[in-house]
Amino acid sequence: MKKVTFGIVNCNRLFYLKSCLESLVDTTMSYPVGYKELIVVDNASVEQGTREYLIELEDRGFTVVRKRDRNPANEFAIGLNTVLEKSTGDYVCLLQGDMQFVLNDWLTDVVDFYDKNIDVVGSVMLDAQRRSRLLANIQLMQQFSNDRQPTSGKNVFFGDMSRGPVGAAGDVVFSRQVLEQIGPWNEKNTNHEGSMDSETEMRVRVDQLVKDGKMPRYVMALSSVPQSVAIYTDPRGTQGRVRGNKRYGKYWQAKDSSGWKYYDYVKESDFSLSRLNSIEDLARPIGFAAPVDFDGNWLKNPVRPETASSDDWVAL
Repeated sequence: MKKVTFGIVNCNRLFYLKSCLESLVDTTMSYPVGYKELIVVDNASVEQGTREYLIELEDRGFTVVRKRDRNPANEFAIGLNTVLEKSTGDYVCLLQGDMQFVLNDWLTDVVDFYDKNIDVVGSVMLDAQRRSRLLANIQLMQQFSNDRQPTSGKNVFFGDMSRGPVGAAGDVVFSRQVLEQIGPWNEKNTNHEGSMDSETEMRVRVDQLVKDGKMPRYVMALSSVPQSVAIYTDPRGTQGRVRGNKRYGKYWQAKDSSGWKYYDYVKESDFSLSRLNSIEDLARPIGFAAPVDFDGNWLKNPVRPETASSDDWVAL
């Protein structure tokens, strides 16, 4: 049995953190407790209720790291590296914390699949993709052979040749050997996002490692039935995004009685193993309308700080 470390990086998005963590715990209950490790890195959150929730997590046996100061351009990279420093798992699942798991008992299949393909897989993507993106790249999605699939037969995995092998922004599972090959995320960036951010720097680094023959030509893997759905609380097709001392976009607590469940869990009738299922196929919002256009396509329109109006953000 392989040990898995889960690391969630949070900053002033308590509602999302709760949804990510509680759904993670709930959907991986079948995986032995002694082989799961959960680490939360909080980047100096001031959001009401965060302190109390972090204390509760510690009481439940989870590791909580509280950063005293903000470093907006690098705090996510620092958070990821903090998880890696403290992790002891054979596999490490790095999470942004703004997604909810929707597929029950998914972890065994991911570990089983990765074990069988550890020499060819750079990372396993967890979050559901939009239908338009899957269709645009369908010719670059190659299904792994039957002997490389999970033994359970409950999910089918593909190699995504349209992406690099490493999910530099997280929301993926890494093997320990890949993490040792790529090294830590850069903590000396000038921007949180864009051409000079840690995600871009990591992609460039991996490309160079492959070119120099210092890293195998791994592939990114994804499954026919994704394990999670990103939390979209803004009807324009975005999330509450923290940039500096502001949170952009609509942001609200889950409307389900649990207080953390934004989407219903998927059932076998919701998906097909014969194709790649999209976010439109799997997302079942609770108490709110999915952010889709007239054709039913999921919207993706992040609020940009440089163009946002005063109505688009709140100060933290």
